Amino acid sequence: MTLPDRTTMLRELVDELAFRNPMRKMHAMRHWPSGRLSLVHLNVLMLLDEDGPMPMRGLAEALDVSQASATGIVDRMEQRGLVVRERDDQDRRIVRVGITDEGQALIAGLAAERRDHVAEMADRLTDDELAGLLVGLRAFRRIRDEFHSQPHGTDTPLPTPTPTPETAR
Repeated sequence: MTLPDRTTMLRELVDELAFRNPMRKMHAMRHWPSGRLSLVHLNVLMLLDEDGPMPMRGLAEALDVSQASATGIVDRMEQRGLVVRERDDQDRRIVRVGITDEGQALIAGLAAERRDHVAEMADRLTDDELAGLLVGLRAFRRIRDEFHSQPHGTDTPLPTPTPTPETAR
């Protein structure tokens, strides 16, 4: 079997990885646990889950919205029990927004649902397809980690990997 040239393979890989179906994503958003969950609410939950409690001003900056808009977003999320406001111990004027146990459970549930969905799809692959995909994804993770460990804006190219018997297939 002759492989296409590297440029063609890279273009086809990006096409495969970037494929998305907006209508399917919108349908999923409408049917998530706890009712409708907007992308903004999901973004807030992911930020707070990753970074911990944040001052309202920092949250507004991270979301690229005004502080008034962030307050409205947090109001709605607080009513649903997903976030909580707390006064800063050092400066009582600062209000920090944190994720609640219910918000963390929602994030965990979404991650578990995604894993189950991926496992169900992967189970339909042949053994050879599964082995090839695993090798490719591990290589992709390695190069992604190398890419993100480099300072941005440098002219230092990433090393070209040496083909191994697993990747040469």
